[in-house]
Amino acid sequence: MKKIIDSFRQVGIILAFLLSTTILFAQQKITGVVKSAYDEPLIGVNVVVKGSTQGTVTDFNGRYSIEVPNNKSVLEFTYIGFVSQQITVGNKSTIDITLVEDSKALEEVVVVGYGTVKKSDLTGAVSSIKSEELQKLPMTSLDQGIQGRAAGVQVTNTSGAPGGQVSIRVRGGNSLSSSNEPLYVIDGFPVGAGAMADGNQNGAIANNGMVTINPNDIESIEILKDASSAAIYGSRGANGVVLITTKRGKTGKTKVTYDGYFGIQNIANKMEMMNGEEFATMSNIAAENGGVAPIYGGANEKWKEPSYYRNNSTDWQDLIFRTALMHNHQINLSGGSESNQYAITGNFFSQDGIVINSDLKRASLRANIDSKISNWISVQTSLTASRTFSNVAFSEGDGAQGGGVINGALAIPSTMYVYNEDGTYSTMNQTPYGVTTGNPYALAELAKDKSTIDRVIANVNLKFNLNKITDGLALEIRGGTDYSNAFRDSYLPSTVFQGESDNGIATKGWNRRSVYLNENLLTYQKTFGKHAINAVAGLTIQYDDEIKGRTIVSGFVNDVLEDNSMGSASTTKGTPTSSRWSSQMASWLGRINYNYADRYLLTLTGRADGSSKFGVNNKWGFFPSAALAWRVTEEAFMEDADWLSNMKLRASYGLTGNQGFGSYSSVASLSQYSYNLGGDKATGFAPNKIPNSNLKWETTSNLDLGLDFGFIDNRLKFNVDYYYKKTKDLLWNVSIPLSSGFGSIFSNHGTLRNWGIEASVSYDLITSNKPGAFTWSTTLMYSMNRNKVLSMPDVTPGRPDGYLSGHLRVEGSWLEEGYPVGIWKYYMYDGVFENQEMMDATIVNANGETVAKHPKSLTTDGLGSAKFKDLNQDGKIDREDWAVIGDPNPDFIFSWTNNFTYKNFDLSIFINGSIGNDIMNLGRGEYAMVSPFASQRKDMLNYWTPNNTHTDIPAPRLAPHAYLPLSSYMIEDGSYVRLKNIVLGYRFPIKKYIESLRLYVSAQNLFTITSYTGFDPEVNSKGQNNRQLGVDYNAYPTSKVFTMGVNIAF
Repeated sequence: MKKIIDSFRQVGIILAFLLSTTILFAQQKITGVVKSAYDEPLIGVNVVVKGSTQGTVTDFNGRYSIEVPNNKSVLEFTYIGFVSQQITVGNKSTIDITLVEDSKALEEVVVVGYGTVKKSDLTGAVSSIKSEELQKLPMTSLDQGIQGRAAGVQVTNTSGAPGGQVSIRVRGGNSLSSSNEPLYVIDGFPVGAGAMADGNQNGAIANNGMVTINPNDIESIEILKDASSAAIYGSRGANGVVLITTKRGKTGKTKVTYDGYFGIQNIANKMEMMNGEEFATMSNIAAENGGVAPIYGGANEKWKEPSYYRNNSTDWQDLIFRTALMHNHQINLSGGSESNQYAITGNFFSQDGIVINSDLKRASLRANIDSKISNWISVQTSLTASRTFSNVAFSEGDGAQGGGVINGALAIPSTMYVYNEDGTYSTMNQTPYGVTTGNPYALAELAKDKSTIDRVIANVNLKFNLNKITDGLALEIRGGTDYSNAFRDSYLPSTVFQGESDNGIATKGWNRRSVYLNENLLTYQKTFGKHAINAVAGLTIQYDDEIKGRTIVSGFVNDVLEDNSMGSASTTKGTPTSSRWSSQMASWLGRINYNYADRYLLTLTGRADGSSKFGVNNKWGFFPSAALAWRVTEEAFMEDADWLSNMKLRASYGLTGNQGFGSYSSVASLSQYSYNLGGDKATGFAPNKIPNSNLKWETTSNLDLGLDFGFIDNRLKFNVDYYYKKTKDLLWNVSIPLSSGFGSIFSNHGTLRNWGIEASVSYDLITSNKPGAFTWSTTLMYSMNRNKVLSMPDVTPGRPDGYLSGHLRVEGSWLEEGYPVGIWKYYMYDGVFENQEMMDATIVNANGETVAKHPKSLTTDGLGSAKFKDLNQDGKIDREDWAVIGDPNPDFIFSWTNNFTYKNFDLSIFINGSIGNDIMNLGRGEYAMVSPFASQRKDMLNYWTPNNTHTDIPAPRLAPHAYLPLSSYMIEDGSYVRLKNIVLGYRFPIKKYIESLRLYVSAQNLFTITSYTGFDPEVNSKGQNNRQLGVDYNAYPTSKVFTMGVNIAF
């Protein structure tokens, strides 16, 4: 018995030992360091226990720590751009790993339309921007982050207002009347600007629709620039395609990050205007030249002697501009198992505008979830919801009675007072001979213009792995919606000039837009021997629906209820409007990528689009493309060329289309007409345009020749592309005989050409294998584009858009065959009549006639008056002397990025610029006229006087010279070089519960080198207008921004 008991005791001891050993193994802790082949620590390597959700990532020093279930556990190490490794734990407690770069990947995988390819396999022209670059720049909208990051892409911030519009041109503008903006595709879903409600007509502009999307959600941006890459989007690909991939979860433990910053904004460039004394003195000289009594210090005691204003001037800019705050906060949770990954992001962004009482706020939520349901079914869902609300400044718009805050601050002289004697706001400018415009400070303080936009973008991608049918075959079924709802309400009280005569004006506008999309794709990937095929074929269906309207009323008893009691208004201004439109599109698409021996690459693409927008005879169009590439460095004869890491030749040609215009342009439509019959309002409908059953899309043919080089193990990389684009069947309203009952018909008419060269070079100048050593990398990008209208049959050269400014009587750009789009054609300014000899000079012209060498443009011209070039030398100034006076298209644009690291510090410097573009500075028609008509710029003090004759600035006159606004006097060189952004960061040593911690400071728009005299040379007051480019009139100024931020990961 005792032996049996002893035996059980021994077995128990053994079992206890085994159990304790098992428990010990269950708590086994593994630590180590992950490095590259250059002995550099790798940050953010995913370390996961294979087959579980247990995981971690390496810290700043490449270190990791993880607990594993037992000694049979397998650790999997994965890192983008490196070959993954799997290690069985065994009895080891320390496992150090060296990851090897995946040379076959040649840097990274690039997202293209309906798929991805290795960068080495690209046959088209595609620019990539990663999230690391975007995070260095505080942005309101994602399109701002593209500027200077992609060769061949021109980005213009047309307004400095929070949420202001941005214009993007990929390799120039292709159209005169359709949209020239690129197509945006977010996680495979094509999106537009979304709903935007119409606001008040007095100078307030709509927000940029892309501001509803949080730019901090972006993982990468790819820009498809040539037909090979963009033809897969068919009739929407002519202007390029911007593919946006948002951040998704990765296998591993839940990772929590916080990214936030706080910033201070100030006006980047305040305009220097005459002070009160200088303006009053100039005004009195103008009065003397006009033969009237002095304005200041004269009979009207309201306007004092000029010296009074030495210390009693009103600085209108100081009143409306302020130091403004901005801040951004984002929390992200991501992680998951091999079967389910998730990334959930919440963001809040707030930006006060530098104009008082203007701001923008955005709250957004994004959830990206990926699930593997079985070995052959997976589902990917993406959902983003946002609310954007803003107070919009009355900035852009015409001057005078329609002028907004910016116009008033620059046009009203500093001798004008802000308040009346009773303490109320003065409503309008009252200076003698001055422009009729409202008090800008009162308008900014009292007027209201609020915009609210709700937006939801949701899509689901169900993928079936059909390997059981044939290896490499898969089916994807995608469905999604983009729903946006915008509301805008504004009120101009009776206490501001713009609302005074109407006893208050209230406006309510609304817009609801819904987009529904279904895509069905078959994909096939197969490698056999030296051959590799990657193919996609699909059917897509899209439906768009939009409802919008606006009502304006006036005549309120008081301003207490503002626009919240529109029923109490006595008058409806105009007719309330409402409208609805819809469109449908069905498409077949296909692409084949063929790779032979990693040397010879072929891409064939085609898409057939059927759209309800076009005429019954042209509902369908086909857009094919073909591309070839040769990786020369993979040839056997290049094996000894160690100095050359990569060399690839590319060529592509194809067709893309443009359908960015109204849904019902091809069909007949009716307009409402109202008449007073016997005291009663009678309403009827009548045709307003002639139908065109042959209307079709504009088609752009695109040739691209590219060359990619890599030297010194790809430390030095060089890319250059030449392109030639020709757009035919331009959409245009062509004049037709009035006997048809109509004046014009919307039809395909004319051709336009763009050609250019773009190049980029990047160089890792200083690299090191030692942790913390100094490194330096630099990237330089250059782009030039030449645009020309080739033909516009039966279209008379002229200015098709009418007035840029009604009160200045200045018309817009000139359209004519053989010239670029956007040029201006007017009189050539030639200085002033400096002396009598100049006025009396004569010449003998080609006809043998003796005529004035410098003819007067007005009979009242005298010494000090403006003079203009008599180009045809007929002795008079008339329309025969018009010439091209400016071109808004730049000779070239460029950017230069430098990144430095040293120990825990990182520094990034970003410079961009535009050279050779002209600007139509319409403001010169007011504050450079040397007249009491409006406040004048400081540099106008060099005006002509009998004692200052050698100048090109006219003598002061009571009224501006009528020809000055219609001449090259209004054109300025808009070239600039700007320190766009500089960021200095520091990564702190890792603490126990913190995976990474980085603090940074940045400065944006720190300084600009330019000769332009306006607020900012990067401007276009006409927003995304195709024909009116480079116009500056009352634009909301750019701000200089200083920020401090933090990036934390737990």
